[in-house]
Amino acid sequence: MAQNTTKQQSSTNVPEIVTIEGETDIEQDEFTFIWTVKHYSVVSELETFVNSPVFKGGPKYNHAWQIEMHPNHVVEEVKHMSLYLSLVECGKGTFSKEKMVKANHQFAILNADGKLAKIAGRPGPTATINEYKLTRSGRWGYKKFIAFAELINPENKFVVDDTLKIQCKIWICGGLKEKVENINERTNCNTFVEKRITIARNGAIMDFGKMLKESIRTDVTIATNNRTFGAHKAILMTRSSVFAAMFNVDMLEKEVNVVEITDFDDDIVEGMLEHLYTGETDYMNERVKEFLQIAEKYDLTGLKEGCEYQLVGNLNKENAAAYLILANNYNSPCLKEKSMEFICKNKGELLKSQTFLEEMKAETNTSIFADLFFYHQ
Repeated sequence: MAQNTTKQQSSTNVPEIVTIEGETDIEQDEFTFIWTVKHYSVVSELETFVNSPVFKGGPKYNHAWQIEMHPNHVVEEVKHMSLYLSLVECGKGTFSKEKMVKANHQFAILNADGKLAKIAGRPGPTATINEYKLTRSGRWGYKKFIAFAELINPENKFVVDDTLKIQCKIWICGGLKEKVENINERTNCNTFVEKRITIARNGAIMDFGKMLKESIRTDVTIATNNRTFGAHKAILMTRSSVFAAMFNVDMLEKEVNVVEITDFDDDIVEGMLEHLYTGETDYMNERVKEFLQIAEKYDLTGLKEGCEYQLVGNLNKENAAAYLILANNYNSPCLKEKSMEFICKNKGELLKSQTFLEEMKAETNTSIFADLFFYHQ
């Protein structure tokens, strides 16, 4: 009997199968700088470059940058305003030794409504990444950013009270981060910690939602046509570069602590605020297109991404053309890419659809659908 017991015990001594998991990620950093140029009518007569104050960003790398503007640049016999971005100092980040930063940037004008206009470039990992080097001649931008006649046209509301506001958004591509872990060595303690983190995060989200819902110590009012909502400047400014611009400069909203939003209905404004505070809103499923519009107007990156994912998930042959137009009108690169990909894969059937053909041949949509040819090539 003793021998049998010994055999039985040894038969269960099976070697443990070890599983090793590796992860590679890349550091990213994005920030926004708004340059206010006063007395632009005087500045526009200068024949030389005008430099912005040197600004630093973001928190991970702390590099120093500067915008160069040539307000009176004649290109091909047409007067333009040129805009360039220069790296003037490398911070303490990954690339300080090489005196080079991998990044891309976007220029835009803030019009009288605080909305981005005349956008050039696109920040983020889906755009072309440039190597910004610390040299005297190193600069990147657009010599024909905007024609002078278009810029000063009062109908466009680019120059208001003789003041021009230029926004520069910069996305920095950092170093690679690697992690290797033996997942067999994970303990229940790790799971416990993860659960506690999730609980704490959800609790914080609920508290922020309570601040909005119960108007706890609010310092600004958001007014629609029919309702008012109490909000907090600090949260609005942190989540939106457009709101930050409103409260950082001498605009009416800063003086009276009231922001009027009358071009969207009450539910959309309420849903936008809910998303700003908690990262979600119950209205998303029903009103996703309108949320995409308000996200573009107020530069709400998280809300826009949520709208894009929702729309991409609903792509079909009936709405592909409409979604492509929507993506183009509201600067949604992910939705545009997926819509073009879907249309190219299903072009045989779509070209038999009268609705699709009418959308494609509409005069206002010609340039949008022309991109499909280059995408397919």
